[in-house]
Amino acid sequence: MAASGSAEVSQTAVDILEAGGNAFDAALGALCTAAIAEPLLASLGGGGFLLALPNGQGPRVYDFFCQTPKRHRPDDELDFYPIIANFGTAEQEFHIGMGSIAVPGVVAGIFEAHRALGLIPIADIMAPAIQLARDGVLVDAFHHYILRILRPIMVATKGSFSLYESPGRPGGLIREGERLRNPQAAAALEALAAEGPD
Repeated sequence: MAASGSAEVSQTAVDILEAGGNAFDAALGALCTAAIAEPLLASLGGGGFLLALPNGQGPRVYDFFCQTPKRHRPDDELDFYPIIANFGTAEQEFHIGMGSIAVPGVVAGIFEAHRALGLIPIADIMAPAIQLARDGVLVDAFHHYILRILRPIMVATKGSFSLYESPGRPGGLIREGERLRNPQAAAALEALAAEGPD
């Protein structure tokens, strides 16, 4: 059994367990798939923590949180600006642009946790996410709602807009019921599975 906010993520974990993977393999596969199935909520470009309790051992924490750059730039050199996310009953200011990006730790965390705790090959762990990125995931009502809230972020650059552009309505954002494909993420995951994190 596996629980998550996405049927695709839960199914990935179940499939990995049924293929002989352990709970850590399943969690890592679910994380990779979450970056594809729930891209507005999870990302390989982010950071995180994994609290692990391997059988017969004590607990351990894997810290793969983001690292801020060591060099400080003057504010006038930063690509860093606010957008407003409208939640209907409340608004929240976010800052976006290159100045808002930290050095991600998720990929390093996946590989370190897999090295220490995994049973099955990393390629098998990443395979469901790769396939889903190629085939696409149907945008459900919840993710369409989040997309509407985060619209100012999604349309801020040509690159992000091209990923979230509606296949059936060019010039508009993807809609509920449409399929979100991410061939760039599939290629990146394939390269990671074949070549490792370095």
